[in-house]
Amino acid sequence: MNDLVITNGQVLLACGVVQDIDVGVRAGRIAQIGEHLHGSRTIDARGAYVLPGLIDLHTHGIGFESCDSETLHGYARAEAERGATTFFPTIFAPPARAIEQMQRHRRATDDLAALPQVGGFRLESPYLAHAGGGLTRDLAPITAETTQALLEAGGGHIKIWDISPELPGAPDTIRQLSALGIVCSLAHTHATIDQARAAVAAGARLVTHLFDTFVVPQMVDPGVYPAGLTDYLLTEDRVVCEIIADATHVAPLLVEKTFRCKTANGLVFVTDSNYGAGLPAGRYTLPNDWGRIAIDGPNNGVRLVDRGMTLAGSALTPIDALRNAVRIFGKDIAIASRVCSTTPARLLGLNKGDIAVGKDADLILVDDDLRVLYTIVAGTIVFAA
Repeated sequence: MNDLVITNGQVLLACGVVQDIDVGVRAGRIAQIGEHLHGSRTIDARGAYVLPGLIDLHTHGIGFESCDSETLHGYARAEAERGATTFFPTIFAPPARAIEQMQRHRRATDDLAALPQVGGFRLESPYLAHAGGGLTRDLAPITAETTQALLEAGGGHIKIWDISPELPGAPDTIRQLSALGIVCSLAHTHATIDQARAAVAAGARLVTHLFDTFVVPQMVDPGVYPAGLTDYLLTEDRVVCEIIADATHVAPLLVEKTFRCKTANGLVFVTDSNYGAGLPAGRYTLPNDWGRIAIDGPNNGVRLVDRGMTLAGSALTPIDALRNAVRIFGKDIAIASRVCSTTPARLLGLNKGDIAVGKDADLILVDDDLRVLYTIVAGTIVFAA
């Protein structure tokens, strides 16, 4: 007997086919896929799509929640409402504050066990060559002491670590972290192609928000097209590239170029969300000295009212990224699910991201308008519309 059966849904199977079939869940995993399944509890999907849960690989905040919040519980609820069954709270802070945040959140969640949605921490700082939209005070040079202090504070829960490949000591640090199972991501960089190649050879396997915080090369001779870092990364099969999927941070033509170079197996749609993401259109005063911001839907970013409406981050939520894959970038539901679920799961070695027997029962149900009806984590309903 299954613990839960989802019936009458249009199920996106791991092969990419959408089929009217039942999904049975037992002990937190997908136990059966077939017809006329029985369980102690049933959800009638009524023709809705049944998809793998969305994985928010890069998120700094949502609504009024962030890593600066006292706990991650509100963050997890907000992510669940937007279809994320796994998310990686992303820290952009100086080392001392990053250490405090990780230690506090581990204490408050029984070392993250109380929040199975939290896949682990992501450190976007301090090892960056430039801050981009962040603050220079959040950056620090690479040292063995800083690395060790951050690792100890994370307690084995740092899963992604962003590093600019041109920093002194970057290849050795990437090699050290990769050996610990941490995915190293090339980020906020003015690196040469040779410096990036050295980082990839050392083990880097991800690229942080491709095209954003990357420099466009200048022509040395008139009429001669220069090869730049993004060109190398688009043709480097060993790395997966992230893209902020709002058509504001990256133009749709560049998104299509990335699809054609990397395919959906080498591309991840990320939110890179900040405070304000998911809020209705309007103006808000945010905590932690953010001041007044303006939100105009999910695709125009978070804008700083008192700084000339400067773009201060993404207003995307996970379900917005999935919708945009279909509505703006013209992909079918299978490809949209791949870049929002399957590819990030495979990158991180998670038993998620596909609907197949034996996979974790991390699922979402969405209607024809791609609105979230249910979010299910390890077989437990964590959100119902």
